Amino acid sequence: MAEKMEEFVTDSDVHTYTRGDIITGKVLQIGEQAISVDIGYKTEGILRPSELAPFRNGKIEEGEELEVLVTYIDEEEGTVYVSEKQALFERVISQLEEAYQKGLPVKGRVEAEVPGAGYHVNLSGLRAFLPGSHLGPDLPGDINKLRGREVDLLIIELDRWEKNLVVSHKRYLEKLEEERKERLFASLEVGQVREGVVKSVVDFGIFVDIGGFEGLVHRSEITWKDIPFPAHNYKPGQKIQVRVIGFDREKERISLSIKRLRPNPWEGLAARYPVGKRVKGKVVSITDFGAFVELEQDVEGLVHISELSWGFPEDPRQVVSLGQEVEVVVLGVDEKSHRISLSLKRAQPDPWETIDKKYPQGAIVHGRVTKLAEFGAFVELEEGVEALLHISEMSWERIKRPEEVLKVGDEIEAKVLKSDRVKRKIRLSLKELKEDPWHKFLEEYSLNSIVRGKIIEIKDFGAFMQITPDVTGLIHVSEISDERISTPHEVLHVGDEVEARIIGINEEKRQVRLSMRNLEPVELYKEGQGHEALTMREHLRSKGGLA
Repeated sequence: MAEKMEEFVTDSDVHTYTRGDIITGKVLQIGEQAISVDIGYKTEGILRPSELAPFRNGKIEEGEELEVLVTYIDEEEGTVYVSEKQALFERVISQLEEAYQKGLPVKGRVEAEVPGAGYHVNLSGLRAFLPGSHLGPDLPGDINKLRGREVDLLIIELDRWEKNLVVSHKRYLEKLEEERKERLFASLEVGQVREGVVKSVVDFGIFVDIGGFEGLVHRSEITWKDIPFPAHNYKPGQKIQVRVIGFDREKERISLSIKRLRPNPWEGLAARYPVGKRVKGKVVSITDFGAFVELEQDVEGLVHISELSWGFPEDPRQVVSLGQEVEVVVLGVDEKSHRISLSLKRAQPDPWETIDKKYPQGAIVHGRVTKLAEFGAFVELEEGVEALLHISEMSWERIKRPEEVLKVGDEIEAKVLKSDRVKRKIRLSLKELKEDPWHKFLEEYSLNSIVRGKIIEIKDFGAFMQITPDVTGLIHVSEISDERISTPHEVLHVGDEVEARIIGINEEKRQVRLSMRNLEPVELYKEGQGHEALTMREHLRSKGGLA
């Protein structure tokens, strides 16, 4: 019977193969050391388990069809050895080589981790290596989260003979970024308006993503006015519009502008805001030296502290507050320097225009002491109207400092000595509201009068005696004693109560001279009437004046 079967099986019925042929076979029997595969040959093909395709994980069934490559033919025994993984490699490698040479992306599925090195990736059935450093920032490093995930890759190493495949997701991302840049720069035009997203705000400007690439809006290109930095009006993630004002592909720089989305408001500003024009605005900033008022978007003028009020505020916050709507007068415009000077007080009536009627000479006025100086005090009569009270007009007595009479904040009543609207000056007097103690003194005392009082001050040239509460007299050292003395301290002490005779009165200088030497009455001869006791004052007046 066997002989009959051999007659039917001839060489023409059996396929012939050579090494490297790829053929399709069917699994006949699965053993631990070898798998028998029907390849249409006179004997079965031998497939070692190690030659199964990667990622099959040894799973194969009898009757399953598979593609294999002839690796070796034993002519003596008539045995053909085959490999599924080499058949797969040969079938796929050409496609991968083309992708590698052209830099085309491929897809792969992460299968397992190579501890401390990277990951095994299923690349169209072939095993490729993905180094950990080439994973990319958008993928997790945890294999439990990564296993089974399909990722885009670039082949960075391929050796057909060594069967070596190395891939990178990081390089794929970098290639995408470069392609985005190319498309972006190719589409850019100066003057173009684009929508972007704020990525970050720094001291020198704002970085805006306009399509996968960040351009810079320099701080000088944010608004037509100077603003403090960082620019708090802009936040990361905020969508904004920008205008392209320049770009450089080689240096990978894009310059953007926000302010140039609209015309420069400072051009033609002098024509829109001529000097003297009254305009309304909003207080947007207050400093120690004044307040800034917004007239229109990006146009702010300064109201200097001296132009805030007809008064004399020490702090602008005493006059205005943030957000306040105000009316101001334009004082000057400098388009080139982007400066405009404004006045708040000149939009209000000038109180000095009517001071001739409100504060005429001789009028009794009320005011508040606002400031003390060595030469006197400043008194506010109303907002914007301040008058000077000279130290000489504070008291009929001689004072050394204004603080002896007044303090800041005192409410006083005074008399107007002079009012000058043109020079914006008013002079006041306190003492004019009181009786002149000097006149009272002259009515009560005269030359040759004997007076009694305390020594209040001693100098080398003499001593001062308090005659009345408001009048003092000088006793010269030569008039203290009949005996010759070198200094008043030899005879007198501060606080001593003594008697003296008035020997001299100077009405113009308001000075009184005294003597302690001769306290007897003086008999004077009155011409035509014989001897008669006269006061020295009467005697001097009869001769034509006081001594």
